[in-house]
Amino acid sequence: MKKCWICFLFVLMLAGCGSVETFETVDDEVIQPVMAATGELSLTLPASAAAQAMQSEDGGKLYFCDGYVLTVQTLNGGDMERTASSLCGFGTDNLCIMETVFGEYKRRDWVWTAAGEGGDHIGRAAVLDDGHYHYCVTVMAEAGAAGELEQEWNALFGSLHLN
Repeated sequence: MKKCWICFLFVLMLAGCGSVETFETVDDEVIQPVMAATGELSLTLPASAAAQAMQSEDGGKLYFCDGYVLTVQTLNGGDMERTASSLCGFGTDNLCIMETVFGEYKRRDWVWTAAGEGGDHIGRAAVLDDGHYHYCVTVMAEAGAAGELEQEWNALFGSLHLN
């Protein structure tokens, strides 16, 4: 009888040791984050602005005005260092950027100078940031002509807003 009990206990112990198959599934669906729709940058072009000279693949526009060049473009947001560098060639550490807030978006303005083959140039930039995109406007002129263009540039940069 003792042998039966030992066999019974041995069988009982082995009863819980069955193998259980586990399955792993792989889902090939890749979820891409959805970018917000771009807003519309509105500005009043100066009277001296010629017709649009060129448009890039990413939607950037170039205008030749009387004595300066005007660019309007939309860049992916999030990295102001990359945006400033692509607009003027300087990083944010080398610029004095003035930041203001207008409702739902931030605005950053700065001025820079650069030496070129044809002499010194001065540029001015404004970037409107809605949290998803950077809406950029830049102007560049010869440094000697910048004083004459100040009122025109103030009117241009004063007219910027997002719709």
